[in-house]
Amino acid sequence: MFYNSSNEYNDCTAHGACSIAPDISSMYEIMLILFRQISFYIINLKAIGIDKSDTIYSLIEKIASIDNIKELSQSQILDLLLFLYNDFQNCKNEYKNKCKSLEIKPKSIKNIINITPQTSISTILKLGEKEFLNKYKNKDTEKKYLQEILVSVIRSTAINLLNFKEFSCDCSDTADMAVSGLNLLNLRISAQNIKLFIDKLALCNIELLSRINRLRQEKFGMPQTVEVSLSTRQNKAIMVSGNNLNDLSNLLEYTKDKDIDIYTNGSLLIAHTYPYFRNFKNLIGHFGNDVINTMLDFATFPGAILLTKNEIQNIEYLYRGRLFSTDNIIPVGISKLKNKDFQPLIESALQAKGFAKGQTRTSKIIGYNIQDLDTKLDKLISNNPKNIYIIGFSDLRADNLNYFKSFFSDFNDNDCAISFSYNPNKNNVLHINLAYDYPMFNYVMEKIFEKIPVNSDNLNIYLAKCDINSISNIIYLKNRGVKNISILPCPPYVINPSVLKVFMKIYDIKNLCK
Repeated sequence: MFYNSSNEYNDCTAHGACSIAPDISSMYEIMLILFRQISFYIINLKAIGIDKSDTIYSLIEKIASIDNIKELSQSQILDLLLFLYNDFQNCKNEYKNKCKSLEIKPKSIKNIINITPQTSISTILKLGEKEFLNKYKNKDTEKKYLQEILVSVIRSTAINLLNFKEFSCDCSDTADMAVSGLNLLNLRISAQNIKLFIDKLALCNIELLSRINRLRQEKFGMPQTVEVSLSTRQNKAIMVSGNNLNDLSNLLEYTKDKDIDIYTNGSLLIAHTYPYFRNFKNLIGHFGNDVINTMLDFATFPGAILLTKNEIQNIEYLYRGRLFSTDNIIPVGISKLKNKDFQPLIESALQAKGFAKGQTRTSKIIGYNIQDLDTKLDKLISNNPKNIYIIGFSDLRADNLNYFKSFFSDFNDNDCAISFSYNPNKNNVLHINLAYDYPMFNYVMEKIFEKIPVNSDNLNIYLAKCDINSISNIIYLKNRGVKNISILPCPPYVINPSVLKVFMKIYDIKNLCK
């Protein structure tokens, strides 16, 4: 049996905790201060006719990578903060000089922090802790937590913006909105206005996922239902982890004539549904199971590993030396690949032991066929079910698995369900495995809503996986008119439990555990 075949573990349980350490929280706070101060001058520069698109996308990249700060060395953290601080100073000086030449009075914002190459981490941590405490003074609970929800939606949007940009497409309208959201943190505005902006940005974020889905279909073909091998075979191998299909495509093209097997991992399971990727004979299958077990998958894979762009990972030092990434912000010990040159990755794979012998595992059915989907949905709702349940993504760790086993054990024959995670193998349940892929998930959900009125009283949506995209999806669904949404508790590293409690109250979300 594979070491990573159990549903008992995920990255949280493997680490022993899912919370964020106080020093990391302080670092987040400093970065957030720099983000919002840069956004202030970007917006004011635009108001006087100066375009800062390059600075905006540099900022977006840093926002998307904020969770990686816990993996960086102290020197890397200082370099990153100094880079952001210099961006802030450059934007401020450019704005003031332009205002002077135009003979207009410049707007200003308090310079909260000063960072130099000599600034110590301890100084930054103390400042971050101080600002974290100051931020919540004299603020009503709803407003301060709405600001945290806003930041969560901005982070999700930033990640999706970078994925969209991978297709060489511009999405400056949504990027500008993300920057405007950061600037809201500088302003004195009501909780209601913050919520209105959150709702608007969440909609843009979902629309961005739809655009990513269309671009994928144009480049890689229409998805299909396929059987994906989870087995391995004797050979040298590379595992590709994350969700960036373009990085996978580039690697497969680079290695198509080499005797090295390629395996997907994590959310890249979805790649197998596209006709384009099935043309590569060296794409052998998928390594791992439905649980996102970065640590355990990495520990048991005997080859080189590619981390695709914009992928948040928990990386243990144990595995460094055979990890590579195309990302711009990477921890010490991970080798950076530039200009689609995968040769260092290839050499590492050849030097690794590889799979000494193959191991057979049960294959997995994933994806959907658009024609079949319509037929199956029509059949499912043809009997006018009393209740309709949509079960969203779930990592199906032991507690989630037991919950759904119990839920479906006495499932009413007069009800029906569409499940994107647990498969109870019942006639009145349509199972669709989309491997945590949000662009495809939102596309299929829209097809479902063509058959089922989104505001139906008998429609119930259960979301059992909480990640960076979950908050935007919930907000979008509620604003579309979905009345009944229930979720399981989110890990603290995704959203603070106190913030989640307020979020559920504001958007009328139920607790799936009750």
